[in-house]
Amino acid sequence: MDIIDRSAITIRYKQPFIDWTNALTPELQMSDKVAQLATTYLVKGDFDDADKCIKKYYKKIFEEELEGHWTDEEDWPQKRTFKIFNVWFSYGVSELVIDL
Repeated sequence: MDIIDRSAITIRYKQPFIDWTNALTPELQMSDKVAQLATTYLVKGDFDDADKCIKKYYKKIFEEELEGHWTDEEDWPQKRTFKIFNVWFSYGVSELVIDL
Protein backbone atom coordinates (compact mmCIF):
# COMPACT_ATOMS: atom_id res chain seq x y z
CA MET A 1 0.00 0.00 0.00
CA ASP A 2 1.17 3.50 -0.79
CA ILE A 3 0.04 6.77 0.70
CA ILE A 4 -0.60 9.30 -2.05
CA ASP A 5 0.56 12.84 -1.36
CA ARG A 6 -2.85 14.34 -2.06
CA SER A 7 -6.10 15.17 -0.35
CA ALA A 8 -9.40 14.06 -1.86
CA ILE A 9 -12.57 16.09 -2.38
CA THR A 10 -15.67 13.99 -3.04
CA ILE A 11 -18.64 15.72 -4.67
CA ARG A 12 -22.27 14.60 -4.80
CA TYR A 13 -25.14 16.29 -6.63
CA LYS A 14 -27.94 18.02 -4.79
CA GLN A 15 -31.40 18.60 -6.25
CA PRO A 16 -30.71 22.05 -7.80
CA PHE A 17 -27.91 20.59 -9.95
CA ILE A 18 -30.12 17.66 -10.97
CA ASP A 19 -32.98 20.06 -11.81
CA TRP A 20 -30.64 22.23 -13.93
CA THR A 21 -29.40 19.19 -15.85
CA ASN A 22 -32.90 17.82 -16.37
CA ALA A 23 -34.18 21.21 -17.60
CA LEU A 24 -31.49 21.26 -20.29
CA THR A 25 -32.26 17.75 -21.50
CA PRO A 26 -35.92 16.96 -20.74
CA GLU A 27 -35.78 13.94 -23.06
CA LEU A 28 -32.83 12.50 -21.10
CA GLN A 29 -33.56 12.88 -17.39
CA MET A 30 -30.82 12.10 -14.89
CA SER A 31 -31.63 8.77 -13.29
CA ASP A 32 -31.64 8.30 -9.52
CA LYS A 33 -28.66 5.98 -9.91
CA VAL A 34 -26.60 8.61 -11.74
CA ALA A 35 -27.72 11.30 -9.31
CA GLN A 36 -26.27 9.26 -6.43
CA LEU A 37 -22.83 8.87 -8.02
CA ALA A 38 -19.88 10.74 -6.55
CA THR A 39 -16.87 12.33 -8.20
CA THR A 40 -13.56 12.47 -6.38
CA TYR A 41 -10.92 15.10 -7.10
CA LEU A 42 -7.35 14.67 -5.89
CA VAL A 43 -5.81 17.98 -4.81
CA LYS A 44 -2.46 19.15 -3.51
CA GLY A 45 -2.12 20.18 0.10
CA ASP A 46 -2.96 19.06 3.58
CA PHE A 47 -6.15 20.59 4.90
CA ASP A 48 -7.27 20.39 8.49
CA ASP A 49 -10.38 22.38 7.61
CA ALA A 50 -12.72 21.03 4.91
CA ASP A 51 -14.15 24.49 4.16
CA LYS A 52 -10.67 25.92 3.62
CA CYS A 53 -9.89 23.13 1.18
CA ILE A 54 -13.12 23.36 -0.79
CA LYS A 55 -12.93 27.17 -0.97
CA LYS A 56 -9.58 26.86 -2.70
CA TYR A 57 -10.88 24.51 -5.40
CA TYR A 58 -14.65 25.01 -5.67
CA LYS A 59 -14.57 27.19 -8.82
CA LYS A 60 -12.61 24.61 -10.81
CA ILE A 61 -14.79 21.79 -9.50
CA PHE A 62 -18.02 23.71 -10.19
CA GLU A 63 -17.01 24.37 -13.80
CA GLU A 64 -15.77 20.80 -14.31
CA GLU A 65 -19.12 19.43 -13.12
CA LEU A 66 -21.07 21.84 -15.32
CA GLU A 67 -18.97 21.05 -18.38
CA GLY A 68 -19.26 17.33 -17.72
CA HIS A 69 -23.01 17.62 -18.20
CA TRP A 70 -23.36 20.56 -20.60
CA THR A 71 -20.58 22.16 -22.65
CA ASP A 72 -22.41 25.33 -23.74
CA GLU A 73 -21.28 27.88 -21.15
CA GLU A 74 -24.11 30.22 -22.18
CA ASP A 75 -26.50 27.91 -20.32
CA TRP A 76 -24.39 27.69 -17.18
CA PRO A 77 -25.55 29.62 -14.12
CA GLN A 78 -24.17 33.16 -14.25
CA LYS A 79 -23.38 33.24 -10.54
CA ARG A 80 -21.06 30.46 -9.43
CA THR A 81 -20.30 31.57 -5.91
CA PHE A 82 -19.25 29.38 -2.99
CA LYS A 83 -22.73 29.82 -1.54
CA ILE A 84 -24.36 28.51 -4.72
CA PHE A 85 -21.81 25.69 -4.91
CA ASN A 86 -23.02 24.57 -1.49
CA VAL A 87 -26.63 24.66 -2.67
CA TRP A 88 -25.83 22.53 -5.74
CA PHE A 89 -23.31 20.07 -4.27
CA SER A 90 -22.46 18.26 -1.07
CA TYR A 91 -18.84 17.42 -0.44
CA GLY A 92 -16.40 15.71 1.85
CA VAL A 93 -12.65 16.13 2.21
CA SER A 94 -10.25 13.33 3.06
CA GLU A 95 -6.67 14.15 4.00
CA LEU A 96 -5.42 10.58 3.70
CA VAL A 97 -5.46 8.84 0.31
CA ILE A 98 -4.11 5.30 0.11
CA ASP A 99 -3.41 3.40 -3.10
CA LEU A 100 -4.07 -0.31 -2.52
